[in-house]
Amino acid sequence: MGYDESKNREKMEKEQAVLERRNSKAGCGIKDLHCHIMEPYALCPIRDFRQPCAQNADQITRILQTCGLEALCIPAITLYEEPDFACNALSLYAKLLLPERIYALAGLRRYLNREDNRDMLEQAKRLMAAGFDGFKMICKPNARRKFKLSIDDEIFDPFYEEAEKEQWPILFHVGDPASFWDREKVPVWARENDWYYGEDRNIPSYEELYREVETVLKRYPGLRITFAHFFFTSERLDYAAGLFDTYPNICYDVTPGTEMYLDFAARPEETAEFFRRYRERFLFGTDNAAQAGEPAVVEANLQESMEKISWMRRFFETEEEMEVDGFRVRGIALDSETLECLYRKNFERFFHYRAPAAVDKEAAVELMREMSEQMKCESDEAQKTKELLVELESIFQNY
Repeated sequence: MGYDESKNREKMEKEQAVLERRNSKAGCGIKDLHCHIMEPYALCPIRDFRQPCAQNADQITRILQTCGLEALCIPAITLYEEPDFACNALSLYAKLLLPERIYALAGLRRYLNREDNRDMLEQAKRLMAAGFDGFKMICKPNARRKFKLSIDDEIFDPFYEEAEKEQWPILFHVGDPASFWDREKVPVWARENDWYYGEDRNIPSYEELYREVETVLKRYPGLRITFAHFFFTSERLDYAAGLFDTYPNICYDVTPGTEMYLDFAARPEETAEFFRRYRERFLFGTDNAAQAGEPAVVEANLQESMEKISWMRRFFETEEEMEVDGFRVRGIALDSETLECLYRKNFERFFHYRAPAAVDKEAAVELMREMSEQMKCESDEAQKTKELLVELESIFQNY
């Protein structure tokens, strides 16, 4: 069957009505900490990479408005692959389009040669000056096959020191579910994506990754970090409690991972009590990602974004049974005070109760120009990314 705009629009309007009713019932709207503007080339299976374009920024604003969000934050991922080099620029463009409601966390350029990474602090200062609100950092294990530096390598210390001093907000993805290191438990789909790590000597063990993080936190205990995906510790609430009790600025986001919600649902009373006890430590996030293209792609992207927010809200607000990625789970029905912290208050606290930083267009253009000049364009994806940077530079100059 072909794309039926009227039926899709009707379905979307029904989903919007459900979200509006939930907003009213909860007494507050939602601020989404974790909404991507593009899929990262360096981390996703190549077959899943969708070449971004300027319309990705428009689509982010549509996700915000269609899903009834009060605000959202874009975590930019730059790393070391050239097809990702437009992510920061796209994120700043989205901030220009909706400046009072969109935050963005800059992706720091990483280099495969260790010594080249000594510019991390300089990068960070220039990105903040251009209008970012903090930083997205990522240590997904498959990236360590190419990027060999540990999280606690001293070459990053000047950045961590300044981040602690300035209280820069950092959203940090560390690791993956523990099952990805276990031959017997790794999901088939994860193995197909080359995300089985148990026998790969180029990848640290699950435990080693956490030791690296703990080393950084001991050196810089005041860092303002929210760990993405519940820090992949949904099976270890005692470990999470220890972190929260030791480090006052550490938070988790509840961005899925299916395994998180299966773990939560397996111990609903314990999980609900944990959320109540540490209600100021959890932020709402979805992992929704903007997709541009044909109308069918755009509308499906909006529909999927709404559906994810809808089932997540049902999980946190009710004891209803629902399906999550093929599994049946029952919600944990948090109280209204905990929901307000999860949905809005903790987001505001994470960003120091400030409005999104204003974009400095001249500084942004300079960063785009420098990034473009560094590119070697050895693939079609990289060449298209360079063309996008040139297009965005023109947009900024004429905005």
